[in-house]
Amino acid sequence: MNGERNIDPDVFTDPVSGKSYLYWGNGFMAVAELSGDRLNIVPGSQRVITPSDGTFREGTCVIFRKGKYYFLWSEDDTRSENYRVRYGIADSPVGPIQIPESNLILTKDPEKGIYGTGHNSVIQIPGKDEWYIVYHRFKRPEGITMGEAAGYYREVCIDRMYFGKDGTILPVTPTLEGIRPVKVRNKSVCEK
Repeated sequence: MNGERNIDPDVFTDPVSGKSYLYWGNGFMAVAELSGDRLNIVPGSQRVITPSDGTFREGTCVIFRKGKYYFLWSEDDTRSENYRVRYGIADSPVGPIQIPESNLILTKDPEKGIYGTGHNSVIQIPGKDEWYIVYHRFKRPEGITMGEAAGYYREVCIDRMYFGKDGTILPVTPTLEGIRPVKVRNKSVCEK
């Protein structure tokens, strides 16, 4: 599609309609509705919904919160120290995606030696408005000295993600320590 590579698939099931959608792309964001068994694409449902701000590279992640669909994606390249996460909001799982004024939510922190923070997923604690972002960054501390190879030596990280009163996603502070374990329904999960 669009002459680019079809990478980074993500499946989202809409809690409103019960329909599932497949998202993918590199340089473009595509979506298609999946059949009830999730084995096929519904004919005619495939479309390109690339965010209009020109920052989309790859790694779509979609979540639903308080009646809105949040689309998160990576900007730049996994081999770049400036690999980072942006987002947009829509009223539908197929867009159109509106870009908030400040939509950069996760980026490097050179003072902590944190670089290449991108390609995320999001976890919600069941039954709570409590959210965590899972992402990768360059391996510390030598990653930043490896040039483009750093994008292939990564660490998986998890940090807390908060929303503002107006529904915007607040900038995430990348940490070195991550989050602490917590109990949710007698199962160990993690919390900051």
